[in-house]
Amino acid sequence: MHRNMRPVPTYALYGEAAPSSSVLTEQLHCESIPSRSRLHDWEIRPHRHEHFLQILYIRRGEGKAWTEDGVIPLRGPCAVLSPAGHGHGFQFAPDIEGWVVTAVQAGLQADLVAACERPLVLDWVAGSTEDAQVGALVDMLVGTFASSEPWRLASMRAAFTLLLARLLEVRAHAHRASHETRAQRHLRRFRVLLERDYRTRRDIEHYAGELGITPTQLNRLCREHLGCSALGTLHRRLLAEAERDLAYTSLSVKEVALTLGFADAAYFSRFFHRHTGRTPSGYRDEARRRFSAAGRGRPVG
Repeated sequence: MHRNMRPVPTYALYGEAAPSSSVLTEQLHCESIPSRSRLHDWEIRPHRHEHFLQILYIRRGEGKAWTEDGVIPLRGPCAVLSPAGHGHGFQFAPDIEGWVVTAVQAGLQADLVAACERPLVLDWVAGSTEDAQVGALVDMLVGTFASSEPWRLASMRAAFTLLLARLLEVRAHAHRASHETRAQRHLRRFRVLLERDYRTRRDIEHYAGELGITPTQLNRLCREHLGCSALGTLHRRLLAEAERDLAYTSLSVKEVALTLGFADAAYFSRFFHRHTGRTPSGYRDEARRRFSAAGRGRPVG
């Protein structure tokens, strides 16, 4: 890369010297990384865009990014956000897979633009929730770009806004994770595991093992920071979902019990009554009365 190259040229799209935003026939443009970089021997030399914010998304493969902070290695899955006016450049391996999305920055939501005031390099774990969500949003955006539906531009704008917001959430999450204590990290991971597995009725030993701590340590952390035991935290999550299913769906009590991992409806009813003081049917009737009184009718799924 050419860290000391001066001056850094201004392009519309790379290799197209017109500095005006008029090079885009609409406010958003998508192209695969190979489609342009293979024309330049897999190197996009340092440059900047006067009007455009770009998202470079790498699904698989490796490369390097030149930014104002230096040369940064890239390995998919990852993304680089480059706001208008900031220099950047890239070098890619020939097997790179990914996309470059270019947007007229003046047409974007102001708070999102303000949140990426300088280039950002973001990465995440392959196969993670972030990976699935970002990949799906890119696919949605690229697929819409290639379509001819009358609502195409509105759909592209919505997908781009969601993609940019999700990438900024990835950055915020990474920032929080880098500043959290060991206890906070264990609790955050416990909540993630709980959200994933609560319907399967895993025991506390399972969660503690996943976290690499003992059940006693997990209980202590939950009591100190959440106000109840680890089992109590699991029960809270089960109850929250049970109340939601009873109030907002037409599932029978037996069906609610089975979806939450209970062996039978009687066991579920005892569990629910012990923690709420009401039977599942009584809670559902009460919820329906509340909705009727509010003029909203019966809530159903």
